[in-house]
Amino acid sequence: MRLSLGSPWLVVLAGLSACSGLRIVDDTPNSLTVRYDGVFQTLGDATAAAQTACAAHGKTAQLRDTDVKGTVERFAHFACVSS
Repeated sequence: MRLSLGSPWLVVLAGLSACSGLRIVDDTPNSLTVRYDGVFQTLGDATAAAQTACAAHGKTAQLRDTDVKGTVERFAHFACVSS
């Protein structure tokens, strides 16, 4: 049985098409959640985005926990705390 050379490229292409930029999916004055892919965006990038979002409320971001929902879908949950 011979595998087609196109098959691995389809998997890679599907994975890359699932990638998107950082996205804040939940934002309140007390907490927020940032979605990132873990490939092009890191937890550090998500933390920087969270710091910016919490600063809009006069607070700083503090990481609570992270979730991995898929190969390229990760979530970082932050609390916005008073400085």
